[in-house]
Amino acid sequence: MLSLLLFGLFFILVSIFFYASRKKWWIKIDTQSPRCLYYFGPFISQVEARSYQDGYLQDLYEEGAQGITIEIQKVYPRQLTIFEEETPVVSI
Repeated sequence: MLSLLLFGLFFILVSIFFYASRKKWWIKIDTQSPRCLYYFGPFISQVEARSYQDGYLQDLYEEGAQGITIEIQKVYPRQLTIFEEETPVVSI
């Protein structure tokens, strides 16, 4: 019984370590025009991510993006670019 309990505890600790190691630092940039959400990374530290953010911002400004907000987060994004398509307006 004790061996089963120790194995369960070991499994839980390994699972927690594996999940925590997947979460790295990412730069999250949201633009209003075009309506997009971008993730840039991963980075080992928040300091490293901050050192790269100006380059990504400059590229977006040069492409004409507007309404830019930026956050540095420790996440695991499933998708790196999320483009929210505009709904076409139909005139009657």
